[in-house]
Amino acid sequence: MARGDFWVKDTRNGGAACSTKYTVVAGTAASILAGEMVYRSGTDLVLGANGGSNTVVWVGPAATDSNETASVRGEVWIFDNPLYVFRGRPTTAANLSASNRNTQVTLDVAAGTNGAQTIDENDTVNGTFRILDYESTNDYWVDFQMAITDHLSAG
Repeated sequence: MARGDFWVKDTRNGGAACSTKYTVVAGTAASILAGEMVYRSGTDLVLGANGGSNTVVWVGPAATDSNETASVRGEVWIFDNPLYVFRGRPTTAANLSASNRNTQVTLDVAAGTNGAQTIDENDTVNGTFRILDYESTNDYWVDFQMAITDHLSAG
């Protein structure tokens, strides 16, 4: 995945974005980079996979890099407030239209170890990321929230 795929655009309360510390399963050193979307697997967090949908419990994008190793669990700080509005890139900006607003879509992950995470504006099957707004002509971004029913927060 790539550092900085997603970030907090709006906290919806006018304050600073807050994050919460979670554990990460051992196995791959520093598997989560700041800005990458993660979900819950058992008691740990794991990196969002291609086609990520409402079949898992999403937590939010990482605020920090994780620090686990091959043999020791680690920690990562996550922007986990369900009211936050996040910003990221669409999979294919040319596909965005007014009909995408308020549509729940999935996560897309490019191939490779450092594949970028994007919001897949065309995949609505079991969608969990609700598109609020977008820019499809110049800067290419999507503003979205996670569906509250598919979201977990420690707070």
